[in-house]
Amino acid sequence: MSAVIGASVGRIEHALKRQAIRWPLKGMPYEGITPGAWREEGELDTTGYLPADCPVRPLGYSGEDYYFVDTSGQVFNSGDKALGVERVQKLFAGCEDFLYWAWPSWSAGKNRRVTGFKAEEVRRDLYAACRTRGPWTPTDRVRGRGAWLDNEGRLVLHCGEYLWVNGHLEDTGELGDYFYVRRQASLVPWADPVTSDINPAVEIVKHLRTWNFERGDVDVMFALGWMGVSLMGAALEWRPSVFIVGDSGAGKSELSGKSGLFRAALGRSMLSTTNASEAGLYQIVGHDSLPIFIDELEGDDNPDQAQKIVKMARDAASGSVRIRGGSDHKGVEFAAQSTFGFSAINPPGIPPASMSRLAVLQLNPLKAGDGKAPRLKAAETVGPRLLRRVADHFGEFPDIYEAYRTTLREHGHNARGQNTFGTFLAAAHLLLGDEGMEACGLEYENLDHWGSLLAADAVPELDNVKPTWLDCIEKILTRPIDQYKGGTRHTAAQILEDLQNKAISFIAASDMLAAADLGLVDSGDLVEGYLLAVPHQSDILQRLLSGTAYAPIGVSTTSWHWALKRGPRPDIFILDKNRNRITIAGHQRRCTLVRVAELRRWLHKHG
Repeated sequence: MSAVIGASVGRIEHALKRQAIRWPLKGMPYEGITPGAWREEGELDTTGYLPADCPVRPLGYSGEDYYFVDTSGQVFNSGDKALGVERVQKLFAGCEDFLYWAWPSWSAGKNRRVTGFKAEEVRRDLYAACRTRGPWTPTDRVRGRGAWLDNEGRLVLHCGEYLWVNGHLEDTGELGDYFYVRRQASLVPWADPVTSDINPAVEIVKHLRTWNFERGDVDVMFALGWMGVSLMGAALEWRPSVFIVGDSGAGKSELSGKSGLFRAALGRSMLSTTNASEAGLYQIVGHDSLPIFIDELEGDDNPDQAQKIVKMARDAASGSVRIRGGSDHKGVEFAAQSTFGFSAINPPGIPPASMSRLAVLQLNPLKAGDGKAPRLKAAETVGPRLLRRVADHFGEFPDIYEAYRTTLREHGHNARGQNTFGTFLAAAHLLLGDEGMEACGLEYENLDHWGSLLAADAVPELDNVKPTWLDCIEKILTRPIDQYKGGTRHTAAQILEDLQNKAISFIAASDMLAAADLGLVDSGDLVEGYLLAVPHQSDILQRLLSGTAYAPIGVSTTSWHWALKRGPRPDIFILDKNRNRITIAGHQRRCTLVRVAELRRWLHKHG
């Protein structure tokens, strides 16, 4: 209870401090300085164009856009609209008396009195102040709610109305190179350190075990880890997502729905929605780094929109900057830095590049007697306590993370697998601590235990993840060629197999492959077997691969040459310029040569 009171007192103190600011009544002096005389008699701000205590602060400019911090702690963009009286009043809302004092307009005659303010003088000084601050854009300078790192790598928790910095609540505003915009309230860390006896992560693990996860404690760690990633947000270099999959009645809503366990633990810091659109998510997220959970992202419900959302989650994993259209037809830069969560009965098809950035939590039917969803004790305190765990132990995360990455690397994972699964495991470990891991019966000393459970060749998330060159050559070999023989369309793979089995002649195979603009070369004594020649440019091959990443619809350029170039050379692919000019269907062109026999051996060896 004392922790709750302590946190509330801190917020009240900041609120009272804001309310204590009072400006003089119209026409009255302020700190001994008469209206309009501050330039000669008062203290100026760092730009030299505004009073030192001006309630509106300049941030900078970009072209015709001038940016300010308004009296609500928000970013105000002048845009290309005139900064007239009404917009100036909005900018200084609640502090209009300051306008009358700083830029007064006077009545005529002997007994002059302040009748208003001069908007043209306000504009002049505000614009000049912004110009002095220099170029500025909100894309990578404005930060909303969630966790961040400051210039020195220290954790900053943006709690909406306040910042948590070095164990204390501070007001929102500029900190280092960034502006932390004031937003609606979110989680605030527990006022006191969270010891093992009151650590809610242990109770969460107990509740998570009541679901029938496919991988048992591995998925429990991933689910808890997702909560940890949610709380650490943009402070992490890598923010993987989760996709919860299960039939109706498996407990998806009880886990991730509006009244589910995730919501109970994360509270207002979790943004959740259904039937989301990419544009809608941009508006919801803004500059926040809070977690986003999307229920019912089904594969048969607007698949194009689903793919855009999955791509957004993919970009958010690393914070990639995206360009989207604005209302004024200008491109707007946007960098999502949130972790995403999804749930579905039948999820949409997820490309390998996106699949490698998430963990799939498969929910099997609930066991008998598990129909009642668990409820967290003192649920309103769980989020603040978890956030305090993050605040106090974030400095330990790099070492924990690297330890898990090491064991995953030893069990066959590449850098992407290490990043994704290592982040979840490390985040869960951070929330629990060694004491919590031990209390839950989870291995925390011999991390090889987790590596063996998540061996790269046994993880379903990586089933369809393959090197780009392999994906490309497989598509070339397995797409039906637009030519019928015996009433059937064949693939290049079938033709090569028939050739190997001597079911067709070399000449017949060459003619059939030429219909796809593919060549066949008898290598003689140079290498074993035949060489498949894939031209670097081909309209016919482009049609064969139409709709793939190597020949996108509506795009004239192709990329299969670059994909194949990244394959094993010269073991499988030959790019020797002295040998790769091949004649196909009477036309000579540069080709990538594929050693068919070696490709077969590679596929057999790597399954």
